[in-house]
Amino acid sequence: MSDNSITAIALTGIQTGMAGMKKNAANLASKDSMQGQGDPVKELVEMKMNKYQVLASGKVIEAADEILGSLLDEKA
Repeated sequence: MSDNSITAIALTGIQTGMAGMKKNAANLASKDSMQGQGDPVKELVEMKMNKYQVLASGKVIEAADEILGSLLDEKA
């Protein structure tokens, strides 16, 4: 697997996590939620899960960057 596909997968993970957080925030701020309908705990738990997905995907990008840097150092 090349660095480009690893980075693409990580970026997709970040985008998915951010979209999930946006959905959770909208659900928390919705009229139904404000009137006591809906499940705010579920939304907050999912928001945390999405946060960790974004953080983990960022770590993948950092690792890919370090690996690429090491490979370039070996070549030089």
